[in-house]
Amino acid sequence: MFTVYYANQLENQKDLLVNIIRNDPNPNPFEQETILVQSTGMEQWLQMQLSSDLGVAAHFQFPYPTTFLWQQYRLLFPELPKENSFDRHSMLWRLMRLIPQYLDNQCFAPLKHYLNGADQLKLYQLCTKIADLFDQYLVYRPEWLIEWEKGNLNTVKDMILNRPSFKKKEENDIFAIIEWQSFLWVKLIDEIKSETSEILFNTSHRAYLQQRYFDKLDNLSAEEKLKLPKRIFIFGISSLPNSYFLLLHKLSQYCHIHLFFTNPSQYYWGNNQEAKLIEKLALKQQLSSSDLADLYQHQGNKLLSAWGKQGKEFLNLLIEADIQSVDFYTDYPNSHLLLNQIKNAILNFEQKSQFSLDKSDKSVQIHSCHSKMREIEVLHNQLLNLFEADPDLSPKDIIVMSPDIDSYAPYIEAVFSRYTKRDEYNRNDSRFIPFSLSDQKISYIDPIIKSFFTLLSLKENRFIAEDILDLLNVKAIQNKYLITNEQYMTLRQWIRNVGIRAGLNMQSVDWLNYNSWQNGLERLLLGSSLKEEHNSWQNTLAFNESYGLSAEIAGKLAKFIDDLTAWFAFIQKAQTADNWLRKLTEIIALFYQEDEENLDIILTLNNAVETIIQHISNVNFTEEIEIGVIQQLMEAELNEQRSNLNFLSGKVNFCTLLPMRAIPFKVVCLLGMNEGEFPRQQNPNPFDLMQYAPIIGDRARRDDDRYLFLEALLSAQSIFYVSYLGQSLTDNNAKLPSLLVSQLMDYINQNLIENHIQPINHPMTVFSQKYYQADYISYDQEWLEIKRKYHQNKPFLTAIHQQQILSEIDMTDLIYYIQDPLKYFFHHQLGVKFENYDESIDETEIFSLSHLERYQLLDEIVNLHSDEVDHFFKNETLKGKLPINAFGVMAELELKKAVSMLQATLTNYQIEQNNIIEIEAEIDIISDKVKLVGNIDSLFEQDFIQWRVGKLRDKDLIHCWIYYLVMIVSDIPFSTFKFYYLEDSEVKSITFTPISKANAALLLGIYIQDYLASFQTLKWAITQHICRYIQDYTAETSPAYYCQTATELIQSPYLDRVFAQTADLDWEAIHQRTFNWFAPMIQHFIEEEE
Repeated sequence: MFTVYYANQLENQKDLLVNIIRNDPNPNPFEQETILVQSTGMEQWLQMQLSSDLGVAAHFQFPYPTTFLWQQYRLLFPELPKENSFDRHSMLWRLMRLIPQYLDNQCFAPLKHYLNGADQLKLYQLCTKIADLFDQYLVYRPEWLIEWEKGNLNTVKDMILNRPSFKKKEENDIFAIIEWQSFLWVKLIDEIKSETSEILFNTSHRAYLQQRYFDKLDNLSAEEKLKLPKRIFIFGISSLPNSYFLLLHKLSQYCHIHLFFTNPSQYYWGNNQEAKLIEKLALKQQLSSSDLADLYQHQGNKLLSAWGKQGKEFLNLLIEADIQSVDFYTDYPNSHLLLNQIKNAILNFEQKSQFSLDKSDKSVQIHSCHSKMREIEVLHNQLLNLFEADPDLSPKDIIVMSPDIDSYAPYIEAVFSRYTKRDEYNRNDSRFIPFSLSDQKISYIDPIIKSFFTLLSLKENRFIAEDILDLLNVKAIQNKYLITNEQYMTLRQWIRNVGIRAGLNMQSVDWLNYNSWQNGLERLLLGSSLKEEHNSWQNTLAFNESYGLSAEIAGKLAKFIDDLTAWFAFIQKAQTADNWLRKLTEIIALFYQEDEENLDIILTLNNAVETIIQHISNVNFTEEIEIGVIQQLMEAELNEQRSNLNFLSGKVNFCTLLPMRAIPFKVVCLLGMNEGEFPRQQNPNPFDLMQYAPIIGDRARRDDDRYLFLEALLSAQSIFYVSYLGQSLTDNNAKLPSLLVSQLMDYINQNLIENHIQPINHPMTVFSQKYYQADYISYDQEWLEIKRKYHQNKPFLTAIHQQQILSEIDMTDLIYYIQDPLKYFFHHQLGVKFENYDESIDETEIFSLSHLERYQLLDEIVNLHSDEVDHFFKNETLKGKLPINAFGVMAELELKKAVSMLQATLTNYQIEQNNIIEIEAEIDIISDKVKLVGNIDSLFEQDFIQWRVGKLRDKDLIHCWIYYLVMIVSDIPFSTFKFYYLEDSEVKSITFTPISKANAALLLGIYIQDYLASFQTLKWAITQHICRYIQDYTAETSPAYYCQTATELIQSPYLDRVFAQTADLDWEAIHQRTFNWFAPMIQHFIEEEE
């Protein structure tokens, strides 16, 4: 017997299922109850519901339809293998063997042109597509395969061309595809036949197997009848291939099959036509207005028309079959809610409805955001609002689905993990929402799997330092090589400093790669016993940081790189399946330390290796396989194993929007409902013949997604929440939602008596002013506190209490303050640094020197004697600091030329011993005296000489000016005061005109007075582009405006922070201070060419 239970609510179907099991228990307690499902989520939900209603839910199995049907075949044909000879894995490897043999065949010209002597990876990718296609044909077009085996190619062509649904395609193109596919299919059949007996072949060939199964069912022995299940339940499945349904229908002659079908409408809607199709039909058949009106009369509910194609086809299949049906429809309660009004309109198949929308009705929500991060932030706030409005709502009542949960996962973790159950003071944080993430690719969430993929891709990797360090940063690998986190950080710094960038070996194609792992490791290991000062040994320069006891860490790194090198050498050549099994198992054991935390993941890796090798071995594929193919096999196998353990774990469920997951929740949220992204696009396979002549029952991604959206709407019990990227991040222009969201809004607004529904456009940032208005919701109270403080007009630059007045000032601190008072204030007074130091390691060879690298080399060269320069460049080459090959020669010549003129100017001073003079200068300030202390170390007899191998900077000018004033005040005798620098390959210098001791003391007093005052409140001035600022100012210009405009040219994170935190600045005071500090300096400043 075959019984279909029609109901519009899944919970009602579950209650029917429970009643059947409770009132009619299985007479055989040792036989498992079989419930066919189509998703793990449905299985978990049903298990929990059965356990709750029955008390105990034991001895249930939840197979997928494909698995179950193969089990039934094997019950009556025990000679069948566990794995079908025609499953896609087996066909894939047979095709890998067959296609290269027949590429010269004329009908294979398209494949030969595509492959074009490509590597094995491209062949594997093609065979994967063809195997998937043949697998689809076996399910949806078995009659084609039978005709091909008979040689009736034209029959299949006619089947396609004569279909009413045939889509325009050239007949010759159709036949060309049929020709090579049929040839390949026949060769595949011949190979399988040669390996099996005819009886076994005929029973394993799915195109024949079903009919043989039917014949067998008609002639069952008494013993065979006992093998069949007594009853089968089919639950939560909205579509089945025709061949599957026919088999189940035939099986129902011997067992009772209960199929629970969620039917959105209690009235027949199998002939329901979408408006677009009606318009096309009217144009094509030139229908009269009365005929057209009749068609529209049968259109029924527009949402069912637009979204229900998949369910409608399965519904018609059920109705046309000779089966018993039971109806169990119920109206949705709380009909005042817009959501339930929509659901009832669908239930009653209403073409036109009258909806009401109360202002407090939030049952249907559509939110427009700027980014995925904002979608999650908005969702978090909206959920908090729901919890506040409904105390009975709990996290387990909410499901959040997205077409691509992997892309949302980092934002979900960032936002929902922001709040903890207890704060730092052990107080409850009401904003904490427990959540779980399901359906992520295992490679996305587990570092071991991700690192294993990196190992597999090592052949295409240039041993980039950052990639290798990422491997070494995996805990299981660190534990294997006994490397602590502290040692890892040391190694990272060493690798950066020793010059390793990319490349395994030092010998490259036509140059020596001194940025290679080989050179870097040799330097590290040599540094364990030698210092760099001892010069190179066998063309290797020791690395000082690894000297002595640190050598142990270098040895651990060397062992790791040696193991990688051996693996890298192995994967250069293709290997047999047995060799891959042995080596991959060894590699997992070699690189990963197994412990309690990662035991399951290591087991998953080993199982995946065994599975892919087993698939290869099953068909006796003995050819050697390249690492690129093994990599894709492992990725495909592991990425199928998505994380389902967290689904329905009593928290807010984040998961992928999947078919057959229409589980009832109070709140159903859909993220990423964007135009062009949902329904999801499916790239057509150009040689898929099914697409040119579709039939009822064929699966189509876009139709699946439309029905998914409908199921999601119907499964929402209280609130249906939709969000999409509706506003551009760059220009704030509006962006369209998914077509399905637009159809939903149009449908609602067409049926609303008054009011209308529209998306809520959220601001781009969480701290927007709009969130302080009544129309928007935010629970981010931190931003409210900031706003309150802002409106209290409490200045950012408030006075800081100073415990003690300084009587002695270090000259270095004073210079630092005058050079950049903002930076000094943040560093020394607030303990804040905004500098962003880039710790990443470059991955490219050095072809040219950066400005910083050039300056650092020049700064070292200028202090060398002429006979030391060549030795210096040799060492820098061995360190990997110079450009490669001819570029290095050119760089060396350019550096020598650039520094030669400055060296010629400084020759006399470099050979002299400079004098160091201690400074203790007492400076009068307003009410006291302050002692200025420090050292001046650039005196050569009576010449003060300093230099820089780059352009003159404002800070250099200030530095020299303070020195100059201090020397005047301290009565230090000097005949020359010069600062030399390089500009455009020319040597230039600066000096200052004479100034009186009194004026010098007065200026130093001004600097010190502001320096001391800055300990309590910031005193700052313009310290960039000083010359231009002082010289370009005119009396007619507003000082405040001039000063404020000048800051627009200054690039400083400290100035940016002052602007962000301070509403009003005293620009006139800043301008006056700038002139007080630097106008005398510019007045006495002289620039000279040497």
